Order: sequence, then structure tokens, then C-alpha cells
Amino acid sequence: MEDIGCIFCGTESSSQAIIEEKGYTGRKCARCGLIYVSPRPSRHEIADLYGHDAAHITADSHISAEVFKRLYARHHLRILSSVATGGTLLEIGAGAGYFLDEARRWGFEPYGIELNPLQAAFIRDTFGIPCEVAPLSASTFGQRKFDIVYHCDVVSHFFDPIAEFQNMAAILKDGGVLVFETGNLAEVDLPYLRRLSKFQYPDHLFFFGTDHLRRLLEPAGFTIQSIQRYAILPQLWVTRLAAKAKSLLSKPPQGSASVTTAARTAGRQASLKSGHPGSIARRAIQWTWAYSNYVLRYKVGSIAPKKHRPQTIIVVARKTRETGTIAGG
Repeated sequence: MEDIGCIFCGTESSSQAIIEEKGYTGRKCARCGLIYVSPRPSRHEIADLYGHDAAHITADSHISAEVFKRLYARHHLRILSSVATGGTLLEIGAGAGYFLDEARRWGFEPYGIELNPLQAAFIRDTFGIPCEVAPLSASTFGQRKFDIVYHCDVVSHFFDPIAEFQNMAAILKDGGVLVFETGNLAEVDLPYLRRLSKFQYPDHLFFFGTDHLRRLLEPAGFTIQSIQRYAILPQLWVTRLAAKAKSLLSKPPQGSASVTTAARTAGRQASLKSGHPGSIARRAIQWTWAYSNYVLRYKVGSIAPKKHRPQTIIVVARKTRETGTIAGG
């Protein structure tokens, strides 16, 4: 574990502890408002979370969320297609690869980086899409230039966000596009922040606000083209109610056997390859729940999102100047 200060202001003493979860402390910088974990695990320990499928969201959870992920992917691709109509696309933190598969259908040439080896293998074996299990600084993809870099809910996971945005700029062609989604928790008022049930520590190391994103993008050579905001309180409320109902209605039978994540992953991969749809009722329930969440997040949430409340933000930025080469890490 190591103590750190604010990556923008360099201060520790003026930061206030505002989040405590699983033995980790989230501190808020008194100067700029950045929320960061300190003390935090080492870079090696963080990599082990993904390498051993010990992150908050497992490989099986990513793979089983196909309906959600494809709906979200199509929404993001509509935004992306307004600024780019094809070309090479690299997704950082590719999950189970559903966005990459959808992007290929929209005419993009997809590549992925995913630190969880089970998910990376799923992407390669199921979709035939190149995917590396390495950070961007160590990936062979860094030897080429892309038209587009994309990531979703990944910024908070970066061990060194400043270096990562420099690396994204370094692998983009001149005029290339960066599209990403992340939250705004650093600019959320404390009463709303306290309503959140979990912060997924230590997977998440930083929480940002819009001003922080500008401080990451602009020095790396990006110019922001657009920022779209969506309120997530409606989705959070419905999800919380559903989780309570599920816990009351479903209890695992005594003596039930457990199945390893690797076995479940292999089973889902075989099911996808064969095109087996599962039970009609189950698929209908999954689709209805996924579509409801999609509507709550991107349709209802787009109606006048209020300042200082939890939001998800989609940023479109363009590389407008060269700043350097891939940084090590």
C-alpha cells in the first residue's frame, strides 16, 4: 500500500476522507475536488485483480451481460458515427467484446485491450477480434496508429490517468477521435454521494468531475468536441429496488454445487457460438430488464440532468496536436 496525493494539485494534507469501503479510503482534494484512493494497492496488486478474475465484476458477469452491453454499444456507436464513419478502432478495457462486435457491424475495424485473460480469450475465440492482455503502454498495438480509441467506465480504474491519456493520444492518428463514458462523482454533493451503495474499491482508484477530464484531455493534445450528460439516479433507484426484491425471492438451495468462473465462461462461449438462445422466458426477462435500464439511463436520464447529482458522461474529443510517445508503466 502506498500513500499518494492529488494527481493534479500534489497535496495530501488538505484532502478529506469521504468514502470508506472494504478497508480503503477515498479522499477528496480540498483544492480541485478530485476523489482518489490513498493509501492504495501497488500497480502489481491492481493488475492481479484482473489477472486472477478477482475484480468486482467477474468475467462471467461481463459475458452474461450481453443484452445490456449491446444496447449500450449501439447508443454509443450512434454518437461515434456522427464524427467517424469507419476506420481502425481500439477499445481499452474491452470486457466481453460486445461493443467491438457491434462496432465491426457498423463498419469499423476493431481491436481490444482487456487485462482479464478469460475475457480477452472470449473476445478472440468467440468473435475472432484481436485482443491483448496488456496495458496500453506494453501492448504491441502501441506500434500502430488508430482512427478511434474508445472506452466505457474505465477511467476510474487507471493507475496513472495522466499517462494513460497521453498514451491514447500517442496511438491515435492526427485528427483521430477519442470517445469514452465515465461518471462525475467528484462533482456530486455529499448527500447524493452517500446514497450510493458501493464504490467498487479497490477496482476504482479515482473519481473525476468534468473539470478533471479537461485537465486530462487538453495537456494530452485533445480538444473536446462534445460532452453529453445523463442523470443516473432513476436507474440507481430502480436497480436498488430490484436487488432487494431479488434477495427476498431467491435463496440458493442448501448443498448446491458451485461452478467455477472458467467453466461458466466456457459454457457461455459455447452457447454463443452455437446460437442457442436459452429459454424463451429467460431471454424475454433479460431483454426487458436490459431495455428498461437502457431507457432509464440514456432516455430518462437525458432529461435535464441536474448539477451536483450523479451522472454518467459521454465525452467526444479529437486529437489536435502531437504531444509525445507512449509512456511506460
